[in-house]
Amino acid sequence: MLVAERLVGGYGGADILKGVSVRLDAGEIVVIVGPNGAGKSTVMKAVFGLVGLREGRVAFDGEDITGLATEQRVRRGLAYVPQERNVFVSLSVQENLEMGAFVRSTVPKSVYDRVYALFPPLAEKRRQAAGELSGGQRQMLAVGRALMVEPKLLLLDEPTAGLSPRAMDDIFGCIRAINREGIGILMVEQNAKQALGLAHRGYVLATGENRFTDTGPALLANREVAESFLGGGVP
Repeated sequence: MLVAERLVGGYGGADILKGVSVRLDAGEIVVIVGPNGAGKSTVMKAVFGLVGLREGRVAFDGEDITGLATEQRVRRGLAYVPQERNVFVSLSVQENLEMGAFVRSTVPKSVYDRVYALFPPLAEKRRQAAGELSGGQRQMLAVGRALMVEPKLLLLDEPTAGLSPRAMDDIFGCIRAINREGIGILMVEQNAKQALGLAHRGYVLATGENRFTDTGPALLANREVAESFLGGGVP
């Protein structure tokens, strides 16, 4: 479904990515982990068209989208949830979802019903301002808003950052539920052990380059990966 090959690019004149490649097959959860500054979020932004590339290509669903604007990528089935400032705090939950469907001329009620079924706390607070939600509920809303375009692939940048352990478990549970519906998920996550535990495949990046690529369980069992990138030895 997604092939990003030999990506080179970054911000201004600095190349953060130095030849990174990532692949995601239909229906997979793929997780990108690595230390701060490794280029993880930059990969996500490059796939979504928010970072210019000097080299490399991005193909989605069999089409080269390297030169497409972000809005055109959304229309083809990509949706992105950034780590920060990902809800409109002064708008209600319902209004945030409406904003998520901006590229659609009409939105069936079933789309709203599906989001509220995935995230019951949002259904109870649909008229409440997003700024009054808890951190976990805000993250649910950010993901729910991305789902309003009914994407084929959901890009999640640090979806559990700053959340309590309970809220973190809730978000990971939501990610599994979304994936069971057939939506592919590409996720950057600092809670690497938990993320790789639900990943079909994972990529470990360092200094803008691929270091390790394998299934989630295999990366968790890799002693070098565990000691260098996961904060400890193999369980």
